[in-house]
Order: sequence, then C-alpha cells, then structure tokens
Amino acid sequence: MYVFKPFAFTECKNKKSKLKPSPRTFPSIFCDEKHLYSFSGYRYVLNQSTTIDFDNPKIIEEILKFNLATSTWTCLPNQQHLPTKKEMVLGVTLKADKLIVATWIQNYRPKSFIYICDLKDEYKVIKLTTKGPIPKRLFSHNFISYGSYLYTIGTDNDLGVFRINPIIGNWEKLHPENGDDFPERYEDVELAFDGKKIFVFFVKLPSVKISELKTIHAYDIEQNRWFILNTIGDLNNAEPFPDGRINFGTGQLIDLESKNVNIIISGGINNTKMYDDVWQLNLHTLQWTCFKRFGLCLPKPICEHDAAISSSGKMFIFGGRIKSVYDSLNGVNKLYSAWIKIPKLTNICWEAVNYYYKDLDIKTSEELYQLGLPVNFVNSRCCFKKHDYRERFNKCGARFIRSGWKITMYKSGNAQ
Repeated sequence: MYVFKPFAFTECKNKKSKLKPSPRTFPSIFCDEKHLYSFSGYRYVLNQSTTIDFDNPKIIEEILKFNLATSTWTCLPNQQHLPTKKEMVLGVTLKADKLIVATWIQNYRPKSFIYICDLKDEYKVIKLTTKGPIPKRLFSHNFISYGSYLYTIGTDNDLGVFRINPIIGNWEKLHPENGDDFPERYEDVELAFDGKKIFVFFVKLPSVKISELKTIHAYDIEQNRWFILNTIGDLNNAEPFPDGRINFGTGQLIDLESKNVNIIISGGINNTKMYDDVWQLNLHTLQWTCFKRFGLCLPKPICEHDAAISSSGKMFIFGGRIKSVYDSLNGVNKLYSAWIKIPKLTNICWEAVNYYYKDLDIKTSEELYQLGLPVNFVNSRCCFKKHDYRERFNKCGARFIRSGWKITMYKSGNAQ
C-alpha cells in the first residue's frame, strides 16, 4: 500500500537499469519534475601507504540522468566532449534545458572553457575557449543566472565577483562600489539568489573561525555593492543557528504563493565533526528554520555532496562522503529524496501512480491516457514509447477510486 511520507528521506533505488553511478564527491545535480541530472563530480586518488586522500581529485567525465517516474539511471551519450580530467569546474547551471559548465586548467598558463550541453538533443555539446580574468578556484560549482550573464563569486584567495556571457565566452571581474574584495582566504563558498542579490554562505579561514552561520554577505547585482546581513535564529531549536561548516549541500526552494526564496543547507563537516542536519533560510525575512522539529535529518552525516529541490518541494541529495567505522571517509553513490513541504494532492497522487504502475515507461501516451492520467502529467513527467498513436483522450478523469488504489498519509515527527 502506498504511504505518503513527508519529512523523511528514502533511497531512490535504481529499478530497471544495470547502470550504477560510481561514488563521487562534489557532483552538481539539477532536477525538474521529470528527471534529475548529475554532472561530473570528483574521484580521489588514494594514497595506499597512508590510506588518506591525495589532494589530487580527478573529474568524472559523464552526465547521468535519473528518471523520477521509473527510478532509472541512464548515461547521456557523447561523453567525449565533456571536461577532461585535467580541468577543474568553476561553475555549473541549468538554463533553458541547457547544462552550462565553466572549467579551468591549473598550470603556468591557465586556460578556461565553457561547455554548453543541450539536454533535449543529448548528442550536442558546444565547447568554447574563454578569454579574460579567470576566477581560479576549486570545488565551488555555483553559477547565478541573471540576464545574459552567469555570475560567480570567489577565487582561491578572496570573494571577487566575476561574470561571463556563455555565448561570447568573455570573463569579466567586477569592482563593487564599496570594495573590490574581502581580503581573507575562504575555504568554502556556496551561493543563493533571490533575483536581485547573490547571497554568499562561507567559512573564512585561517585567521577567523566562524562558530555559527549568523552573518552572511550579499552582493547586489543592480547596485554593484556588497552588504553584510544579520540573520534571525530559530528560537524553537536548541541551537538557533547552524554551526559553521564546509562542504555542505545547498538547494533552493521558491514558495509559489509568497514568491519567497528559501535556501536549504544540509550536512557538511567542521574539523572532525560531520553533520546530518537540514536548515532553511528565508532570503526575504533572513529567518533560519531547523527541520529537526519536523523529524527531518539526513540518512547519515555526510559532506561533499550536492542537493537539488524540485518546484513541488521534493529534496534530493546525491554523492559525497560518509565516515566509516574506522573514521575514514568513504565515497557515496546513493540518491535520496524527501518532501520538505506538503505538496499539492496531484503530486501525492502521481507518487501513488508510480508506486502501483511499474511500467509507465513502456506505455504509449494513448495507454497512459486510458489509465486516467491528465494530459499535463503525461507531457511533463512521462517518457512514453516513441511509436505513439494519435492522442484521443484529452479529457480523461482520474480513476483512483475505480482502480482500487489506496493512499495513506504518514506523519513524521511533528509534521502536519
């Protein structure tokens, strides 16, 4: 029997494909209502004599696609045109069905490239050599899309502001009116965007240690100025603010009614302490909320993973590393998901459909309509067979009761 479980992580097991993603750190994942995409990630070279990692990660040259309806991994073709193992990723974003990746090669004459991967035409990848000043950093994959530019923040030494037009391929270093850079070294930089300001979540090392994420920096694109913002703690939690940490996952959720943008952070590590908590920051009110009050935690403490959130409110985490019984860090290749808000009833019913029908991917659209599936769901969430017939069932009603389906609501913690 199908049971709806909000605020509870479950593993998204690969049901039909033999493809099994390899363990990886720092992947970049994106999702819509139909697919989750995972770009790249890094594989570490293990020092056999000391059983610790070399600081020499190698990029994984692949784009994986996970069908959310059938829980099936596939690998996109034409992988030979993706970044090579010599390149480091500067930024990744999904824009208008195109995955845009910026990379650089760390040598005495640094080079930078832009890759534009058309996810609808899975054989098409465009590669451009860029010009201009390169941000030159490791592991920060954030790109903020605004107008015709992609913005990113941070170098290997400071919080410089850079942007690039991916069509032209020219990097520019911007000079904010109230200061060019923050003159400290930053260990980790994660970005969020509310449509106007780029919010920077970071840990500053080594001279200043941050015990809590109380204060964040924000760069206003239109004003070309930096702002320092004080956040509001969650008074309903024993610790009002999340601990300072590095290598945590971030995702962004937009409330469709209020239009407020929320950033969700999860996991991470601080020295030897690894986290399994999940926090939300409303970028309008700057209010923190800890999801432990709803009973939501990650399956295990984890770092170096990535997170993505669908528009309907389902959170996904993939990759990263967890501690073994001997406190060594082991790579992870599992995908987990959890509802972090109560979705519309149609989304709950869609989950029930996928629970009871395991073969939606081999049905034609006509057969899907005969099941009673609405047209918009067939078009936006199903991958029906190519040899399709003319669609005749445009006004089919849902037949949940007639089919004998049973849906149960599940309460986790204090979730309502």
